[in-house]
Amino acid sequence: MRFHHAPLRSLSILLFAIAVVAACAGQSASTESTRQELPGALFGLHEMDFHLHSGMERPVDLASWIDLAVADGRRVFLLLDHIELYRKTPQDYEAWRAKGGFQARYPLGAAGHQALFADFDSLSQRKDILVFKGWEIGERELDEGLETAPMRLAEVIGWHIGPNHGGEPPNGQSLLRRVRQIKEVQKQFPVPMIVFHPFPMRYENLWRAAQKSGREIHSIPVEEYRFFRAGEQEELIKLLRGSSIYIEMSRDTEQYFDEPACRAALIADLAPLAQAGVQFTISTDNHHLRAANKSFAPERYCEPAGITPANTNGLVRELLALRARRALGEAGRGSQKK
Repeated sequence: MRFHHAPLRSLSILLFAIAVVAACAGQSASTESTRQELPGALFGLHEMDFHLHSGMERPVDLASWIDLAVADGRRVFLLLDHIELYRKTPQDYEAWRAKGGFQARYPLGAAGHQALFADFDSLSQRKDILVFKGWEIGERELDEGLETAPMRLAEVIGWHIGPNHGGEPPNGQSLLRRVRQIKEVQKQFPVPMIVFHPFPMRYENLWRAAQKSGREIHSIPVEEYRFFRAGEQEELIKLLRGSSIYIEMSRDTEQYFDEPACRAALIADLAPLAQAGVQFTISTDNHHLRAANKSFAPERYCEPAGITPANTNGLVRELLALRARRALGEAGRGSQKK
């Protein structure tokens, strides 16, 4: 199987990749909670953003967009865009872009895919950040069919889990179904994949339904917030532990964490996964300047659920190892030609 990854741009990144992988190798998921990490071997929660919208919806130029995140402490990024935006008609795109007031402009279709990823690649010259590139794809495409060509450009693919407006909130059974489908997709596209914001999307839809019916948010009990039912956590752990599929802890979580019943449900749902070795990613899911100018503090809602740097650096390790392996392979092929 071939992984489609951009080669390392400098020896320093290669050496860093090897150092990180070597420092973290040999640790099984069962010992995740007791592992001893080398000082400086892990990125802090607030230093990572594995879901930063940086394409058609970008409100400022790319360098300024990244600078805003760096100023708040971010060092590692997954830059992406919604894959479906590049399917718009020219007329729809112009109307949508004008209404949103977006700074970015990309061609539609395949030319846009290439232009976007070329912009992402241009950031490889920077020494203060580590950048990976990918797509966000709606979960319905797992049922309706995939647009495969742009997916081959990605180092990471994230799947938008849950409806934004109406529809059945995500739950344990729907997530198990999607994870099984994602495992099948990985046979064709062997890159790391993330299930994006399943838990906040459940809470968002519960709150929308309550507000629509005139129900008080404070009346929603813990049991209604709970994502999993009996046996579902254990089943998900079997599917995810040791896999290249990650659960996202997005910034959207913070707005629900102040509701006591929601907080209790979140901890009950996530803590057993973290303890069992399931891996997570940290992200802002930022689209707008308002969010980009707000300080990011994922520790507040991650740590109570047992989600720490030890179980959120897995994707960084994996991607660095893949880049290092590809760089070594290309170096080997180059020497054989001489």
